[in-house]
Amino acid sequence: MRSTILIVAVSMFILCSCGDDDSTGPVQSLEGTWNLIGYSDHGVSGVTTGTVTFGSDGHFVVDGTVTYPGEPTDALDVTGAYEVHGSTVSLVTSDGTGTWSVAFSGDRAVLSLVGSDPPTTMTLEK
Repeated sequence: MRSTILIVAVSMFILCSCGDDDSTGPVQSLEGTWNLIGYSDHGVSGVTTGTVTFGSDGHFVVDGTVTYPGEPTDALDVTGAYEVHGSTVSLVTSDGTGTWSVAFSGDRAVLSLVGSDPPTTMTLEK
C-alpha cells in the first residue's frame, strides 16, 4: 500500500512545474531533469534514488527507487501530466490527481502534498 501511495505522490510531485533552466541563478521552474534526493510519506522518510523529468510538453517521468525503514526497496516508475498554477502544481497519473505546493531554494525544489498531515514531501535537486 505504501508503494502505491508513494507512486501516486511522486507522480503528483513531478507534475509541479514548467519553465526554463538558468544556470546563472536560482532555479524557479521545474522543467528539466532533477535528481530525486528525498521523499517523506506522511512523515516517514525514505531513502531515494533516481530522477524526475518535467517536459516542456506538460508531461513528467519519475524513474528511481525508494526504501522505507524496515521495508524492501520499491521501484518508482511513474508517468503523467502536470500543470502549474503559481506556486502549486497538479500532477495527473492513471491513479488520480494531486495538488502540490512548490518552494524553490537555490538549486532545490521542495514539493509538499497539499492537505497531507503529517506532511508528504519530495525534494529535488538540479
